[in-house]
Amino acid sequence: MAAMSPEQVVTLVLSIFCGVLGVFLLTHKGVRMMKGGLLYRISVGLAAIGIVLSLNAGSKLFGVDPSIADLFLIVALVVLFYIGYSTWLSAHQLQQQA
Repeated sequence: MAAMSPEQVVTLVLSIFCGVLGVFLLTHKGVRMMKGGLLYRISVGLAAIGIVLSLNAGSKLFGVDPSIADLFLIVALVVLFYIGYSTWLSAHQLQQQA
């Protein structure tokens, strides 16, 4: 097991908090009522990125193969791209409807 640096522990804790905040926002009644809105998509992104970054930080902290940690980062980038693209697409559809 590799030595735990304070930066790795802080990264793990903050990414877990990020995921918890995103899940909390998703369960909030006001955000659920606006399903498909910008706040809902940001909450989904926050939860997904928090979970993926937690997996990444945890795998680095516990000395798992570095390629697995990098795979988690690739998944995070794909999720961010998808959420950003779908938000951009829905914003342009709303602009066309107005």
